[in-house]
Amino acid sequence: MRRFFYARVSSKDQTLERQISAAKEIGISEEYIFIEKASGKDFKRPEYQLMKRMFRAGDILYIKSLDRLGRNKQMILDEWQDLIKVKKIEIVVLEMPLLNTLKYKDLNGIESLISDLILQLLSYMAEDERKRIKERQEEGIRVAMQNGVKFGRKKIEINEEFKSVYSEWKQNKITAVEAMKIVGMKNNTFYRRVKEYESNL
Repeated sequence: MRRFFYARVSSKDQTLERQISAAKEIGISEEYIFIEKASGKDFKRPEYQLMKRMFRAGDILYIKSLDRLGRNKQMILDEWQDLIKVKKIEIVVLEMPLLNTLKYKDLNGIESLISDLILQLLSYMAEDERKRIKERQEEGIRVAMQNGVKFGRKKIEINEEFKSVYSEWKQNKITAVEAMKIVGMKNNTFYRRVKEYESNL
């Protein structure tokens, strides 16, 4: 029986320190600590796949939290099933004491049923929380828009400077490129404002 630890963060500017510290606290040997800075969108992660190939029946995988495995409910459930039923390893989620398959080993074969039920419940709660956060964000945007808050890039207005530059450009005193540079507009924005301005002349 060997003990493995998988530590992952999604982006390069996040730190793995707390996860690695947790691995060392429970006495995981450095050679069995697998560290990765990668998205949880799928399981095509080199370190994770290397660790998975090393698993033998009876090994134990420790992770700090459930979302280190994956991003959504179904993904986590599928991987969990593969690990405990195909790879036949034990899993311990440090921040969720209920998710510790070692606890249910001597319960006459119902250990996988218990851990599956707990996992489904926790995965559902995690996904439900993500949905509620997204809904709150969308509601916030809707309310802000109703109150006149505008999102996206601010429209460059036709001001006196634009009118002056437009006049010089039309009289061939400056080129279109020079005119764009003076008013700080890109090609398509400049010609769009020209069209608007000319339609109101």
